[in-house]
Amino acid sequence: MFVNRLALPLCLPLLTALACHTQAQETSWSDVLAQGDARLFFDNQYFARDFRDGPNNAGRNRYKPRDERNGYRQEWGQSVQLHYHSGFTPGLIGLGVDAFAMAAFKLDSGGGRTGTGTLAVDGQGHPRDSHGKAGGALKLKIADAQLKYGNFSTQAPVLAADNSRIIPGMAHGLHLQGDWAGLQLEAARFTALSGPTESKNRGAISTVVGRPDRRGIDIHSASYIGLSHRGEPWSLSYYLGQLEDVWTQHYLHLSHEQALGAGTLSNSTHLYRTRDSGASLFGPIDNLIGSHAIAYRLGAHRLTLAYQRTFSDTPFDYIGFGDGQSSQSIVLANAAAYSDFNGPRERSWQLRYDQRLHWLGLPELNLALRYQRGWGADGSHAPSHSIYHGLYGRDGKHHELDLDLGYTFASGPLKNLHLRATQIWHRSNRAYADASIDQTRLRIQYPLELF
Repeated sequence: MFVNRLALPLCLPLLTALACHTQAQETSWSDVLAQGDARLFFDNQYFARDFRDGPNNAGRNRYKPRDERNGYRQEWGQSVQLHYHSGFTPGLIGLGVDAFAMAAFKLDSGGGRTGTGTLAVDGQGHPRDSHGKAGGALKLKIADAQLKYGNFSTQAPVLAADNSRIIPGMAHGLHLQGDWAGLQLEAARFTALSGPTESKNRGAISTVVGRPDRRGIDIHSASYIGLSHRGEPWSLSYYLGQLEDVWTQHYLHLSHEQALGAGTLSNSTHLYRTRDSGASLFGPIDNLIGSHAIAYRLGAHRLTLAYQRTFSDTPFDYIGFGDGQSSQSIVLANAAAYSDFNGPRERSWQLRYDQRLHWLGLPELNLALRYQRGWGADGSHAPSHSIYHGLYGRDGKHHELDLDLGYTFASGPLKNLHLRATQIWHRSNRAYADASIDQTRLRIQYPLELF
């Protein structure tokens, strides 16, 4: 692929030239660092998941007979994050650095209740009292283009870090982005991904559905290149991603927004096309999945209707960080709070209602209610040598109801403090891979700008 073959050969000469350029700079590093910005971020989260038809197999439960395992997971943690972004040295090529340090602390959990991905777990299945990570990246700037190497977050639709835990996932590698004539170009190559519960920056590259770590499969790199145009009324983006010796993945997004009556009508289409490539370590893959959502906003109200379908005998899979439980590398209308509705041959629809509850005197209070139903999932035709063989049965069906309430303080001493409560109910039959659960998440987040 283009990114794999050309990224490093092109960037190494640039790094060498930069080193020479930096030595000639008269501006001191103290000036560059002083031009930057730093912030603290506090994240407190309670996460509970009740398995309605099966046990919790994580933590100490894995060492117990199946009928003695707990049927729920429950973790409560607090994190403190420090993020710093420097300015750039003057001249044609600007040099700068980004850095981060993050620590998470256990407030409550136990060996029989762990497994939500909030807290790190030791080799005996007990949640650790604390964990964290630190790192940084070197960055170069030429005109409107920026090149970065090191450890940082990524948010591409084919490879995106998960921010739903108290410590986010991080990626290690090379990233290039720039703007030209209204177009945004992005390219990257990563050789390691780190999940929210890992203290190392160079963790495994995994996938959410296939879970190659369980098959002894090592993935050495993930890369992508993308082009986006955001305008009015149309927006368009295309990404080409590659998971080395596993797949090549295409992503396309098209959206349109227009005034209709007193409100606004919007349409959004997402498509992923995935095929096995290289050594085909996961077996044959020939997957197409797409979704379309139509929404109408009127004042404080928004109503959304969406449809999604998978065209393949295997599920739609996507890149995961570390242990594979953490990822946001999927952008589809029906990728919900718990299930992604991405089973083989699955069809699903969604009805969603959002409202800003200003009539309560709280204009920053937001309510979201979403119901989704999926049917027709059929994994019985997955090839016997596929990593996805046996994950789904025939005629898998399920439904999910999500209730989300969020509030952000807009002013006063608590300005930017964000409170959020999410309740999920998911039910499935035995032919579907995602379990029946009740899930509760309570979260308090507070960003503090230092300078």
